[in-house]
Amino acid sequence: MSTLLLVALVAALVGVGLVLMPLTLRFSLQARGEPNGFWALGGGVQLGPFAGSGVAAKGVPAQLALHAFGRKLWSRRLGEAGAERAEPEEPAEPPAKTKLRERYSKLERWFDPVDLFFFLVHERRRIELLPTIVDLEYGFRDIATTGKLLGAIYAISPLLPAPILVRQSPSWESLDRASLASSGAIRLWPGLLVVDAAWYLIRNVKVRRPNGAAGGTREAT
Repeated sequence: MSTLLLVALVAALVGVGLVLMPLTLRFSLQARGEPNGFWALGGGVQLGPFAGSGVAAKGVPAQLALHAFGRKLWSRRLGEAGAERAEPEEPAEPPAKTKLRERYSKLERWFDPVDLFFFLVHERRRIELLPTIVDLEYGFRDIATTGKLLGAIYAISPLLPAPILVRQSPSWESLDRASLASSGAIRLWPGLLVVDAAWYLIRNVKVRRPNGAAGGTREAT
């Protein structure tokens, strides 16, 4: 009996540790545009032994890939950049406002949308942005435009979250070109996110009464 209790205690401690353990999601992004119209974009994310990457460029098929423990698990080409694809004709869709009302009504059957919004905002405490660096290099034919962008970025930078550092290098060569390089990390607590979501569902999900389904009567659990 004591052995079973010990095993249960160890399992409980392991479960609590997994719930409280944070994970670090690392990401990077690079983009470049040249005066001759060439552009390229690439980025990747890494979470422990798992990683995902994507690249795209003018005239080159965009590609996505997933890796685990250094091995490629999946990859896919998205087609030629800028290629036009013939799509079958589809019936006219309802206006955007009508679709938005329908989606709101469907959500309202199960949750209070306003309460759900505040819950999601509150869950930011389970996500922490770590130091992130953004390097910008840009220039325009119109030097005045370069100067305006330089001033605008200087004005916006203090308003960004403290972990985000923007470093810019304007070019005064009267050429339209730009590049961006960013890298950083996000610490998150997926176990606590799952626990919070489960507790929110238990307290707030709306279910129909068996004898009131026809009348549309609902009751919160």
